Amino acid sequence: MRSGCLERSNSACFLGGFILSLGIACCGPLVWPASVLAQTVLPNAPYAVGATQVEFVDPSGGGRPLNFMLIYPATPGADAPVFKVNLSANLHLYKDAPLVADGLKHPLVMFSHGAGGNGAGYAWFGEYLAAHGYLVAMLYHYRANTFDSSALYVRNRLWQRPRDISLDITHLLQDKKWGPHIDPDQVGVAGHSQGGFTSLWIGGAQVNPGLFLAFQRGWKNNESVPAYLRAQMRLDATPARHVHDNRVKAAFAMAPGDIQGFGMDEAGLRQMAIPAYIIVGAGDTTTPPKENAEFAAENIQHARLDVLPGQVGHEIFGNECDQMGRDNYPEACSDGAGVERAKLHDYIGNAALRFFDTNLGVRRLGSN
Repeated sequence: MRSGCLERSNSACFLGGFILSLGIACCGPLVWPASVLAQTVLPNAPYAVGATQVEFVDPSGGGRPLNFMLIYPATPGADAPVFKVNLSANLHLYKDAPLVADGLKHPLVMFSHGAGGNGAGYAWFGEYLAAHGYLVAMLYHYRANTFDSSALYVRNRLWQRPRDISLDITHLLQDKKWGPHIDPDQVGVAGHSQGGFTSLWIGGAQVNPGLFLAFQRGWKNNESVPAYLRAQMRLDATPARHVHDNRVKAAFAMAPGDIQGFGMDEAGLRQMAIPAYIIVGAGDTTTPPKENAEFAAENIQHARLDVLPGQVGHEIFGNECDQMGRDNYPEACSDGAGVERAKLHDYIGNAALRFFDTNLGVRRLGSN
């Protein structure tokens, strides 16, 4: 147990008006002596939420397009079009709506999707935070997303993920439209699955170079991968080192994995100094809690572990599905008996909001 913050308990966890009996719960809110004081005070009343696609070219060379969906507090007009996310339901996003003109600096959260996924698949999470004043960048990792995916990036150049998050942060802070509305001292990161791993990685946890090389070698020697792809795979752990971005002040990791398979050991996890909230379903068989979320929380100095009880699986963190989604992707849309995705999204969203508000120093009207 590190810093007295990870503990086992049968007590109930009260968040967002829900009572969930947790198999593993933690101590109270993480309070940081070095918390950044917000320059502005955000309202408690919810904002309407806009969404737009952002694309720019990697300024470091190579001409790579970098994309993300930006979800933000907005002031939509009466005839504002809805931003439709395919296969998803119960979203309330206004396409390209004007950013709210409240004269305030807003906190920023970067979101990293799972392997082969995409940022829009988690739009509910961006909407939840944006309704409370956050700008949320939902990434489409280059050559590692639903629409354009290659084993070269999903399984070999894994280090590109945190590096691209850093490029996206810089782009947003320097952008003439968005930058003036972002507080550069209030930047957090969140992610799911491989994206959860990425959030810990950019937050300061380190991979063991030898273990990362072994991971790369396993895929380069995997003869089920086409030879032309294996020929492009490099055995080089150097780019995987020093990907920490000190602008990121807090990390919210959903079902992170494959923690040990990608090369993060106890010593590497102990390098993470910023607060982490790690949440996973007890019924997750894709990134089993013991080897991943629990292992990470036991070794990160300031980690809070939240295990959702019962048959909560790996895909609970994605959007609610419409009928087409349920018909075509039942493995991503169907939950275990007794699991209500909408209620869990309220719980997870409120947990993330409280975590980021506390650890980014966000102040709100009526709060002390």
